[in-house]
Amino acid sequence: MKCLILAAGKGTRLSDKGLPKPLVSVLGKPLIERVILTARATGITSFFVVTGYQGDRVRAFLDSLQKREHNISIAHIINEQWEKDNGVSVLCAKEHLKEPFILVMCDHLLPQRAFSEILSAKVDEGEIALLVDRDLDKFDDHELEEATKVLVREGRVERIGKDLPSYNGIDTGLFLCTPGIFEALNKAQFAGDTRLSAGVGILASEGKVRAVNAPPDPWFDVDDAQSAKRAEDTLLRALKKPTDGPVSRYINRPLSLAITRRLINTSLSPNQLSFFAFLIALLGGAVFALKGYLALIVGAVLVQFSSILDGCDGEIARLKYQTSEFGGWFDAVLDRYSDAFVLLGLMLHLIWEGSVLAPLMAGYFSVTGSLINSYTAHKYDGYLRDKLKDRAITFRWGRDVRIFLIFLGALFNEVMATLIVMAVITNLENARRVWVLYRDAAK
Repeated sequence: MKCLILAAGKGTRLSDKGLPKPLVSVLGKPLIERVILTARATGITSFFVVTGYQGDRVRAFLDSLQKREHNISIAHIINEQWEKDNGVSVLCAKEHLKEPFILVMCDHLLPQRAFSEILSAKVDEGEIALLVDRDLDKFDDHELEEATKVLVREGRVERIGKDLPSYNGIDTGLFLCTPGIFEALNKAQFAGDTRLSAGVGILASEGKVRAVNAPPDPWFDVDDAQSAKRAEDTLLRALKKPTDGPVSRYINRPLSLAITRRLINTSLSPNQLSFFAFLIALLGGAVFALKGYLALIVGAVLVQFSSILDGCDGEIARLKYQTSEFGGWFDAVLDRYSDAFVLLGLMLHLIWEGSVLAPLMAGYFSVTGSLINSYTAHKYDGYLRDKLKDRAITFRWGRDVRIFLIFLGALFNEVMATLIVMAVITNLENARRVWVLYRDAAK
């Protein structure tokens, strides 16, 4: 399946950023790159991009993107009449697309599931399908005023336009088209209307526009600074996980998201960030091993900061489309080493104070319980996701809770009590998880 992206317009309301609209950044990625990489995640690798305003800059960026992302193909189509409506841009692709294709706007940030839904649609020759958002309650008055409305009946779009008096859906700007769209646009242009919606309206009057329900995920038509800010805020909120523990949910995640917002425009990779968080944890463990209460305070701050920063690597990976199996595995390995080193530091802190056997025993069982707790987390989290679906977990004994317990224990100068509590709770939690999964398997 090929994908046609319209990126020829000026984007006047975003022009204060000094860039053509397709290159305006949303959380570290230009709009058009986000559209391409989201579509690629559903298996689309062949793209045709119609450029116009400041086309040289847009095409140069797309050429560099094609070199960085080796499994995509980007072909340029130039619209010399880019000042006209977007229907002209679609017609520029007529000679390039002879079979069904995906059509999307460069400034519409849609979720991956939206592309999956439109790809699964069925259209007959001469028909098109439009992804329609039927959840009108999530749009404010300004968004509804600016949106292209549609009237859907019995799975077909009957009417489309910005000024429809009666409507029950919003045009998301994502289509599955057959070459029939070009004939309809030619008819509309002959009648003096060069808008894409005019061509779609002609097909709708002939009963040739199928309506595909959009998934509930948020999407954005980024046409001004306000909508760009709203898109960034929502994309950040979407990084929260249903498996986040209470400390991560209410303390770590809000702070890590604030840090991610500032780091997203840097060249830091997720793996580099994982390693940096690991080094801070090692430093915290080394400081713990020193004598004195001041060492506990400094170590506690370092270790908790490392735990917060540890959330940023995954956030940045998802925002930059850099998630990988190696990255997740690498982060998990570093977490295990840092956990063990931090607990070793607490154990040495007690040994310097004169006691040996009790700290060794507490340290051994806390390290063992912590490592096994992490080892069983993947299987147990998978069980919880299947059981709870998209609902948040009310409580999860995870790494965020363990590190926060260490943070509090160090601040209150209760190192021995912290190690004992860690040893008891982590091992009891491991036993509980084994029992829960055993019970579930026996059903």
